[in-house]
Amino acid sequence: MGEKSECKQDTVLPIQTQNKIYLIKYQIYFIIYIQTHMQSALRTFAHKHDELPAFHAAYLVITVLIAALLNLGVFVFLIATHMALDYVKYREYHKYSLRQTLRGVMRESLFDITLLALATVITIYLHHSLSSIAGLSGLLRAEVTIARGLGTLIPKFEILHRFFHTIFHIGHHIRYMNISIEQSWTRGEKVEWLLIGISIVLLFLAPEILNIELTLFQKMLMEEFFPWRM
Repeated sequence: MGEKSECKQDTVLPIQTQNKIYLIKYQIYFIIYIQTHMQSALRTFAHKHDELPAFHAAYLVITVLIAALLNLGVFVFLIATHMALDYVKYREYHKYSLRQTLRGVMRESLFDITLLALATVITIYLHHSLSSIAGLSGLLRAEVTIARGLGTLIPKFEILHRFFHTIFHIGHHIRYMNISIEQSWTRGEKVEWLLIGISIVLLFLAPEILNIELTLFQKMLMEEFFPWRM
């Protein structure tokens, strides 16, 4: 009887070990199968995500949310990053002179700078701490708040969208010229320069026009432009 039990134990152990080996092999095959299909799905998404309406909808929603949460100081950083990238593009990659490089950098980011300047004017002149705004009735104050929100959200959204587009297509952005550097300023660019100039004058005269102390004006700017204040 002792010899029979030992034989049974000798036959049982290899079967258990074999089952474990089969289980491990199936797990490995399953993992390889999942990884292969995930890589294929990710590769397909990378090539065809621009054709997916759901991707565009999610992208727009996320971009709007990010633009609404971040203040203007973050967008100064984004524009500066874009300009630094354009400097490398024109100076290092395309080997333009310093004058041509600076001209190209300004032309690439002029629209973003214009949007930032206009958003700054709107957020200062419609600031909630102004006595002229605080003294309004509830309905009018709500309308001013909505106007201020849209006046800052739309420029921030456009700046963020253009920045994301550049980052997502950075290779194409570096290799190809989007503008003609030697071409004279277009009518649209001249309008943008005019809007930037008007915005600077309005900001410079804001304490006088709004009849506020310079310290309050500085505090309002600090609230909007410190990047770490989300």
